[in-house]
Amino acid sequence: MSEEKKNVCDCEHEHNCDCGCEVDEDVVMLEDEDGNEIPFYHIATLEHEGKEYACLQQADDEDPVIEIFELEEVEEDGEPYYNFLPIDDDLYEILYKKLEAEVAAMGDGCDDPDCECHHHE
Repeated sequence: MSEEKKNVCDCEHEHNCDCGCEVDEDVVMLEDEDGNEIPFYHIATLEHEGKEYACLQQADDEDPVIEIFELEEVEEDGEPYYNFLPIDDDLYEILYKKLEAEVAAMGDGCDDPDCECHHHE
């Protein structure tokens, strides 16, 4: 998957559309292999053994799971962007435990477990 970082507002225009809608900067639009755009919440970025990994949760999924991708920074036409590379199951388990530890250490800032915000599983 590749990322086209867009800030998405309620009207689904691209960032800076002057529509007046509030922009959710935690939403990242990824494009799948068929060219479909899929919105994800950015949960965290982790570093492990000198590499960076993005922890994302699909925004419109009824049963959301945390997806973890290796970040590969590339440049095209002078513009930097990230490729999101799949990782194997063993690395996923290591990074997921690391994510759980970080979330537990910092708290999520929400005291209501029934709020259904995107950071609750």
